[in-house]
Amino acid sequence: MNYGLLLLKISAVYFCLILVLRILGKREVGQLSIFDLVVLLIIADIASLGIDNDSFILPSYFCVFMLVILQKLLSFLLIKVSFFRSLIDGSPTTIVVDGKLLIKNMKKENYTIDDLISQMRLEHIMDIDEIKLAILETNGTLSIFRKEKFYTIKVPVIISGKIVKESLSLLNWDYDTFVKKLEKYKLPYKKIIYASLYDHMLFYFYRGENKSKELEGHKLQLI
Repeated sequence: MNYGLLLLKISAVYFCLILVLRILGKREVGQLSIFDLVVLLIIADIASLGIDNDSFILPSYFCVFMLVILQKLLSFLLIKVSFFRSLIDGSPTTIVVDGKLLIKNMKKENYTIDDLISQMRLEHIMDIDEIKLAILETNGTLSIFRKEKFYTIKVPVIISGKIVKESLSLLNWDYDTFVKKLEKYKLPYKKIIYASLYDHMLFYFYRGENKSKELEGHKLQLI
């Protein structure tokens, strides 16, 4: 075995993967979704084939960079098309509200009480009663908001022009009532990039005809 050639191939694959991860962005390393994990596993598998087979080195690099291009195109679609984003990445799931366990949601995500307790320990939380809101993110991490810091629940109700029905349900708002309120104020939700709701106060960023790179948030009392 030519150890010098093997070392050279391993080094080439190593720096190639570093370059790929830099192109894909920090999200790939720190917050892996199912979609991201699949891409990285395929890339690693193809790269290993390049090490084992001399004749497959250049084709393996070509395949890796084709996957990177495909991933970037799909990431663009994930940003622009909310339905596609939900299909690929899924959506966050609420696990705890005001110290109450949402058992139905936990069963849906195969999330056990042991998983919850483990995450609570990491956040230095001793009891479920201390939790105001706990949300299971699409990458499997649990976002926990303490009662002592957060007295009210504010969650996104519109993201990229799509109404988040789960958030409305969490806030005890009816979907049709919410849409009628927006229509009353002539506010098309499909042009709203982001909106959160507390009680009847809507905080939102409206795209409209403004082509500026910076958008200012607005508040509206839905009465």
